Amino acid sequence: MNKNKKIHRILRQAFLLSVSALIATGCTGKFDDWNTNPHEATGEQMGMDNLLTGAYFVQMQKNNFVVEQLPAIGAETYQIIQNLTGDSFSGYTGATEIWFGNSNFLTYNMFVDWRDVAFRIAFVNVMPAWKAIVEKADELQQPHVAALATVVKVAAMHRITDMYGPLPYINFGNGEIQNPYDGQKEIYAKFFEELDNAIKELTDFHDKDNGATILANYDFIYGGNVKQWVKFANTLKLRLAMRIRYTDYNVNGKTPQLLAEEAIAHPIGVMTTIQDVARLIHSEDMSYRHPLYVISEGEFDDAHMGATMDSYLNGYKDPRRSSYFRMAPTGKYTGVRTGITMDVAKYSGKEAPFSKLNFSANSDLVWMNPAEAYFLRAEGALLGWNMNGVAKDLYEQGIRTSFEFTGVSGVDAYLLQDDVATVPADYVDPQNSSNSMPALGKITVKWKDDVDKEVNLEQIITQKWIAIFPDGQEAWSEFRRTGYPKIFPVAIDNSGGTIDKDLQVRRIPFPSTEYRDNAANISQAKVLLGGDDDGGTRLWWDKK
Repeated sequence: MNKNKKIHRILRQAFLLSVSALIATGCTGKFDDWNTNPHEATGEQMGMDNLLTGAYFVQMQKNNFVVEQLPAIGAETYQIIQNLTGDSFSGYTGATEIWFGNSNFLTYNMFVDWRDVAFRIAFVNVMPAWKAIVEKADELQQPHVAALATVVKVAAMHRITDMYGPLPYINFGNGEIQNPYDGQKEIYAKFFEELDNAIKELTDFHDKDNGATILANYDFIYGGNVKQWVKFANTLKLRLAMRIRYTDYNVNGKTPQLLAEEAIAHPIGVMTTIQDVARLIHSEDMSYRHPLYVISEGEFDDAHMGATMDSYLNGYKDPRRSSYFRMAPTGKYTGVRTGITMDVAKYSGKEAPFSKLNFSANSDLVWMNPAEAYFLRAEGALLGWNMNGVAKDLYEQGIRTSFEFTGVSGVDAYLLQDDVATVPADYVDPQNSSNSMPALGKITVKWKDDVDKEVNLEQIITQKWIAIFPDGQEAWSEFRRTGYPKIFPVAIDNSGGTIDKDLQVRRIPFPSTEYRDNAANISQAKVLLGGDDDGGTRLWWDKK
């Protein structure tokens, strides 16, 4: 590296850290401070390779799935937002630690300490950074930069609305401190509008010069590759269209089917190969430890294989087990059930008979796995939508892509599994037999041509659930949307009757900080929710 480049990198890293500190000290009561943005970069700084917009773009990437320069703090935030909600609710992982006397999210006590965190990260670290990029990009006449930031915003914020429901989203940045809430239907309509505009802008930018990049020095997902971002945006659009397919959504003549078909028909299209994966790549300028390493193998020693994962992966004798989890000291892949009476002395420690997650400190954090696109298309094809393929072929290609992505062999034999020896297995807790349960899932791997479409749907969603690990937030959303795969219920329900143990938790209640800081609008938020502000109320798209 020459001297000028080295100086540039040092200055860039220093500025990234200063912006990181600036955003981290924000609060939801200071939205107007962000809108006026008094912390302007100098003209000289702006001449240094889009430094200000790039710094804010880094912040957005670090807070879609939270990673921070202080890894233990970042891992704790990730754990609360992701691992103790979606990862656990979807059956991916189980915790072997006790928090708050074993009365917490995992036993359906949706208490205030944890339910504030995802909202805070979204509206302090993501949305203000996006707003700053859009304002600066408009000033510099760089609509392609704003479009890229908007794609990342939608990627981050759809996860937040799918946790809470209504959000103060559409009018964010209008100068008001206390923004009104929007219903999920309106938020999703805004998502599709934003994605359509961004896809068009990025496609036009790509078509003018297919070798051109955007924010290449600050993009740790695709290195500024515009074509890859268009594929990501189209796949995200397809995901969101399928998310709302049980609703009567029809905005400006666009139904879920039409939106999904638009994503497929786009000239650049959706993800198709493992090279399309969206992942946060480690580099000198993006240094982090994977939070699941810290939570499972590192300082925390909390997260292990979930009992539902145990049932499906062991029942299918799934070769991906070794990619996802480490063998327990017993030489088996063994999960722990969520929402049980936890004896920490038996369930924790290096000799506990449960499988840890197979992540190293340097594992890349995956945002979206290309196998997901095939399963989304398979579901669409099952419905008769034009997905450029038939359901069976797309389903099988999704599995093949997952095997390739995880680097395991045996996919041909796996696709033919169709007997009682290769169905989900009963779960056996090695420490307490009262936590054991017979398998809930009965579905096989081999595609069935002569069955009800609901059987095919269960096959598709079950294999998608396996393939997109460890994104438990998406897996939880798909479980709520479809009812698949079949997830073991909690043993202890501390919800006070607000959550049905069989239906399981449907959302996270609104943050306590909003009751304190935005009381004028929280009442309307509950009206838009259409039910009580608890973990048992279904979201707008949760209609099946």
